[in-house]
Amino acid sequence: MTADTAGPLISVVTATYNVAPVISALYESLARQSYRNFEWVVADGQSTDRTAELLRELRARSPWLRFTSERDFGVYDALNKAIAASSGTYYLVCGADDTLDEDALSHYAEAVSGGADVVFARVRRNGKVIGGFHPGRAWIGTARVFGGSHSVGTLIRTDLHRRFAFYSRRFPLLADVFFLKTLLRSGEVRFQVADFVAGTFAEGGLTSVNKLQILAENWQIQMLTERHPLLQTLLFCGKIVTRYAAVSRELRRTKQRGPSAGSSE
Repeated sequence: MTADTAGPLISVVTATYNVAPVISALYESLARQSYRNFEWVVADGQSTDRTAELLRELRARSPWLRFTSERDFGVYDALNKAIAASSGTYYLVCGADDTLDEDALSHYAEAVSGGADVVFARVRRNGKVIGGFHPGRAWIGTARVFGGSHSVGTLIRTDLHRRFAFYSRRFPLLADVFFLKTLLRSGEVRFQVADFVAGTFAEGGLTSVNKLQILAENWQIQMLTERHPLLQTLLFCGKIVTRYAAVSRELRRTKQRGPSAGSSE
């Protein structure tokens, strides 16, 4: 699909907080997109560094950028605001330190031409290309279903949030996974796997730490979206046992840093 081919408006949505050192790379990757029917909607959490100032500078030369800067309740609350403010038929989440390949939006626009509601692409992460969608493995755990990344690697029809609600505050780390599993459970959503690499997912967010909380949120999501709660509890206990050493190390580091350690973004 070329730049002048008509296609759906795609909203790239980003939640930011004190990301001035890294956000320019994402901006440059968007400016290079071969597909031009897109907007970039940024919800900033009242950054205390130069993030808002930098976004104003970028907006002055890029009419496809819109942003707000106000207090929020974390990443998913900010994303909900950005999605609600977006105009696109579809949206794509990108973290401030992620980047898109030049033809990513063009490939996504081509992938939805058949009417898909959700498109899964492959992404680069930690030097590897990952991706895939395996709904038959949903009973095992969320990681077995979605092999790629919500950020960069998943294009979603925007009005699905009006049908199935926005990202839940109940899951500070995995609200995206809960939303996708809710879509899967409904049986009403058309999923599609696309054979291209959309870009690079930067391994630096909250889901790269907080292993115990991730396990706990995964268990809750499984209990809410799968049958046989006893089986899900047994699987959860098994994961705790197999990851006990890593979780213990994380808890010791948290104790050493003190209760105030961590970030709200």
